[in-house]
Amino acid sequence: MKSNVQKFNKLQIVDIIFNIIFAIISVIFFFILITSNILPSKYLIAIILIILIVLVINFLISLKKERKNVFYVIPIIIDLLISVILIFVIVFINNTMNFLKNISVRYNTDTYYILANKNSSYQTIEDIKYQDLNVFKDLDDMSTVEEKIKEKLQGEISYHSNVAELFDNILNDLNYIIIVNSGNYDAITGFDDEYEDKVKIIDSIDITTKVNIEDVDVKTNRESFIVYISGIDTRSNYMPSRSLSDVNIILAVNPNTKRLLMIHIPRDSYVYLHGIDTDLKDKLTHSGTVGGIELSKATIEDLLQIKIPYYVRVNFNSVMRLVDAIGGITINSDVDYSFICNSRNAGKKCTINPGLNDLDGPCALAFARERKAYDSGDRHRGENQEQVIEKIVEKVSKSSTLLNNYSNILQSVEGTFETNINETDITNLIKMQIDDMATWKIETSNITGTGAMMRTYCYPGRDLYVMNIDEQSINTSISKLNEVLVEN
Repeated sequence: MKSNVQKFNKLQIVDIIFNIIFAIISVIFFFILITSNILPSKYLIAIILIILIVLVINFLISLKKERKNVFYVIPIIIDLLISVILIFVIVFINNTMNFLKNISVRYNTDTYYILANKNSSYQTIEDIKYQDLNVFKDLDDMSTVEEKIKEKLQGEISYHSNVAELFDNILNDLNYIIIVNSGNYDAITGFDDEYEDKVKIIDSIDITTKVNIEDVDVKTNRESFIVYISGIDTRSNYMPSRSLSDVNIILAVNPNTKRLLMIHIPRDSYVYLHGIDTDLKDKLTHSGTVGGIELSKATIEDLLQIKIPYYVRVNFNSVMRLVDAIGGITINSDVDYSFICNSRNAGKKCTINPGLNDLDGPCALAFARERKAYDSGDRHRGENQEQVIEKIVEKVSKSSTLLNNYSNILQSVEGTFETNINETDITNLIKMQIDDMATWKIETSNITGTGAMMRTYCYPGRDLYVMNIDEQSINTSISKLNEVLVEN
């Protein structure tokens, strides 16, 4: 009889300990849930009440001294199971909130390449320590760049405003050294496939500066707004502030009517760069190499006669990693022939057949980049990019995808994704979607035009392929924008 009493006492002590642990975890859970502000009040209150009721019932049961073994064991099991679930949810929410805080832009990184002729004798930074240096200066404040250069090199520095001349000079002089930002280098290797084989990168200079992000006065859960998605094509795994803006998509979002309009603006669109006093237009993609995301955004604002409060900037590498993280996507090729697109990231050839194609990350990225396989070139590529975005959104929206791949999804975009949308605006959208679980109507409207060979602001000495924009397509897109934004 005494041993049974001792056994019951031990079980009662274990029961009380588990009740205390459950209570502590519940308090932490309540704090995380309330401060994250991602759940609507009706769900928040319901969850808190249910857990409190379980806590009270378990506490009352633990006070009862005379119980059968099963009435000790069951509350302990309940406490354990719910505690494990709450810990999982706490980690889930905490990782999400840390991710949302980290994706907002806080620092800009500008990379400058030190280039020499491929056939020169220069191999390392020491080989050019006392050589004359030719530095491209566009809209940058070069004082910090000059300081960094002088930390490594002691040669005479000359500044130049024509980057095309610098790129040409290095090919004609084995002793010529140039320093240009990575965006300009990516630009010339983008339209001259052989240039990369004619030069070599001796070294690079990285300059990181803090960014002051202005708050945007938009209530994203009840006011229409616009987001500019800029997809950059860079060889690095991080986000250089100057780069080609190869994907340019405007999202018009109306949370009241659940309408989302996507407008694709081709990279080669021939436009005036915002705020630059010149008679020459340029490719839209070059705006990112001259003035970064802000100049690209301002140039599009001029083009579409709108104000863009938000932007999202994505490295192409993140598309590849994200698609792999969600287990691939299925796209539809709308041409009646097969073609091969190369994935330079993974070094593989991807065959795209008419109809449905299951693609992994490298092939999804290659499909989004491909334009030579189509008669309409860059315009068709823009439609493919929209399709890839849609398929990613569709798959990520599935609860099974999120539960099975959540950690991989967050890791896949780490360091290759940035935005000026603040944490509060994002959580308001999440909260709204959880509240009504509405289905969004996704529409598209694309800017079109005709190809031509023209001189550009960045490369005035040579003819480059550009797209002269069709004014009717601009007017149609502006009309659809206004319709989506003002509709209630």
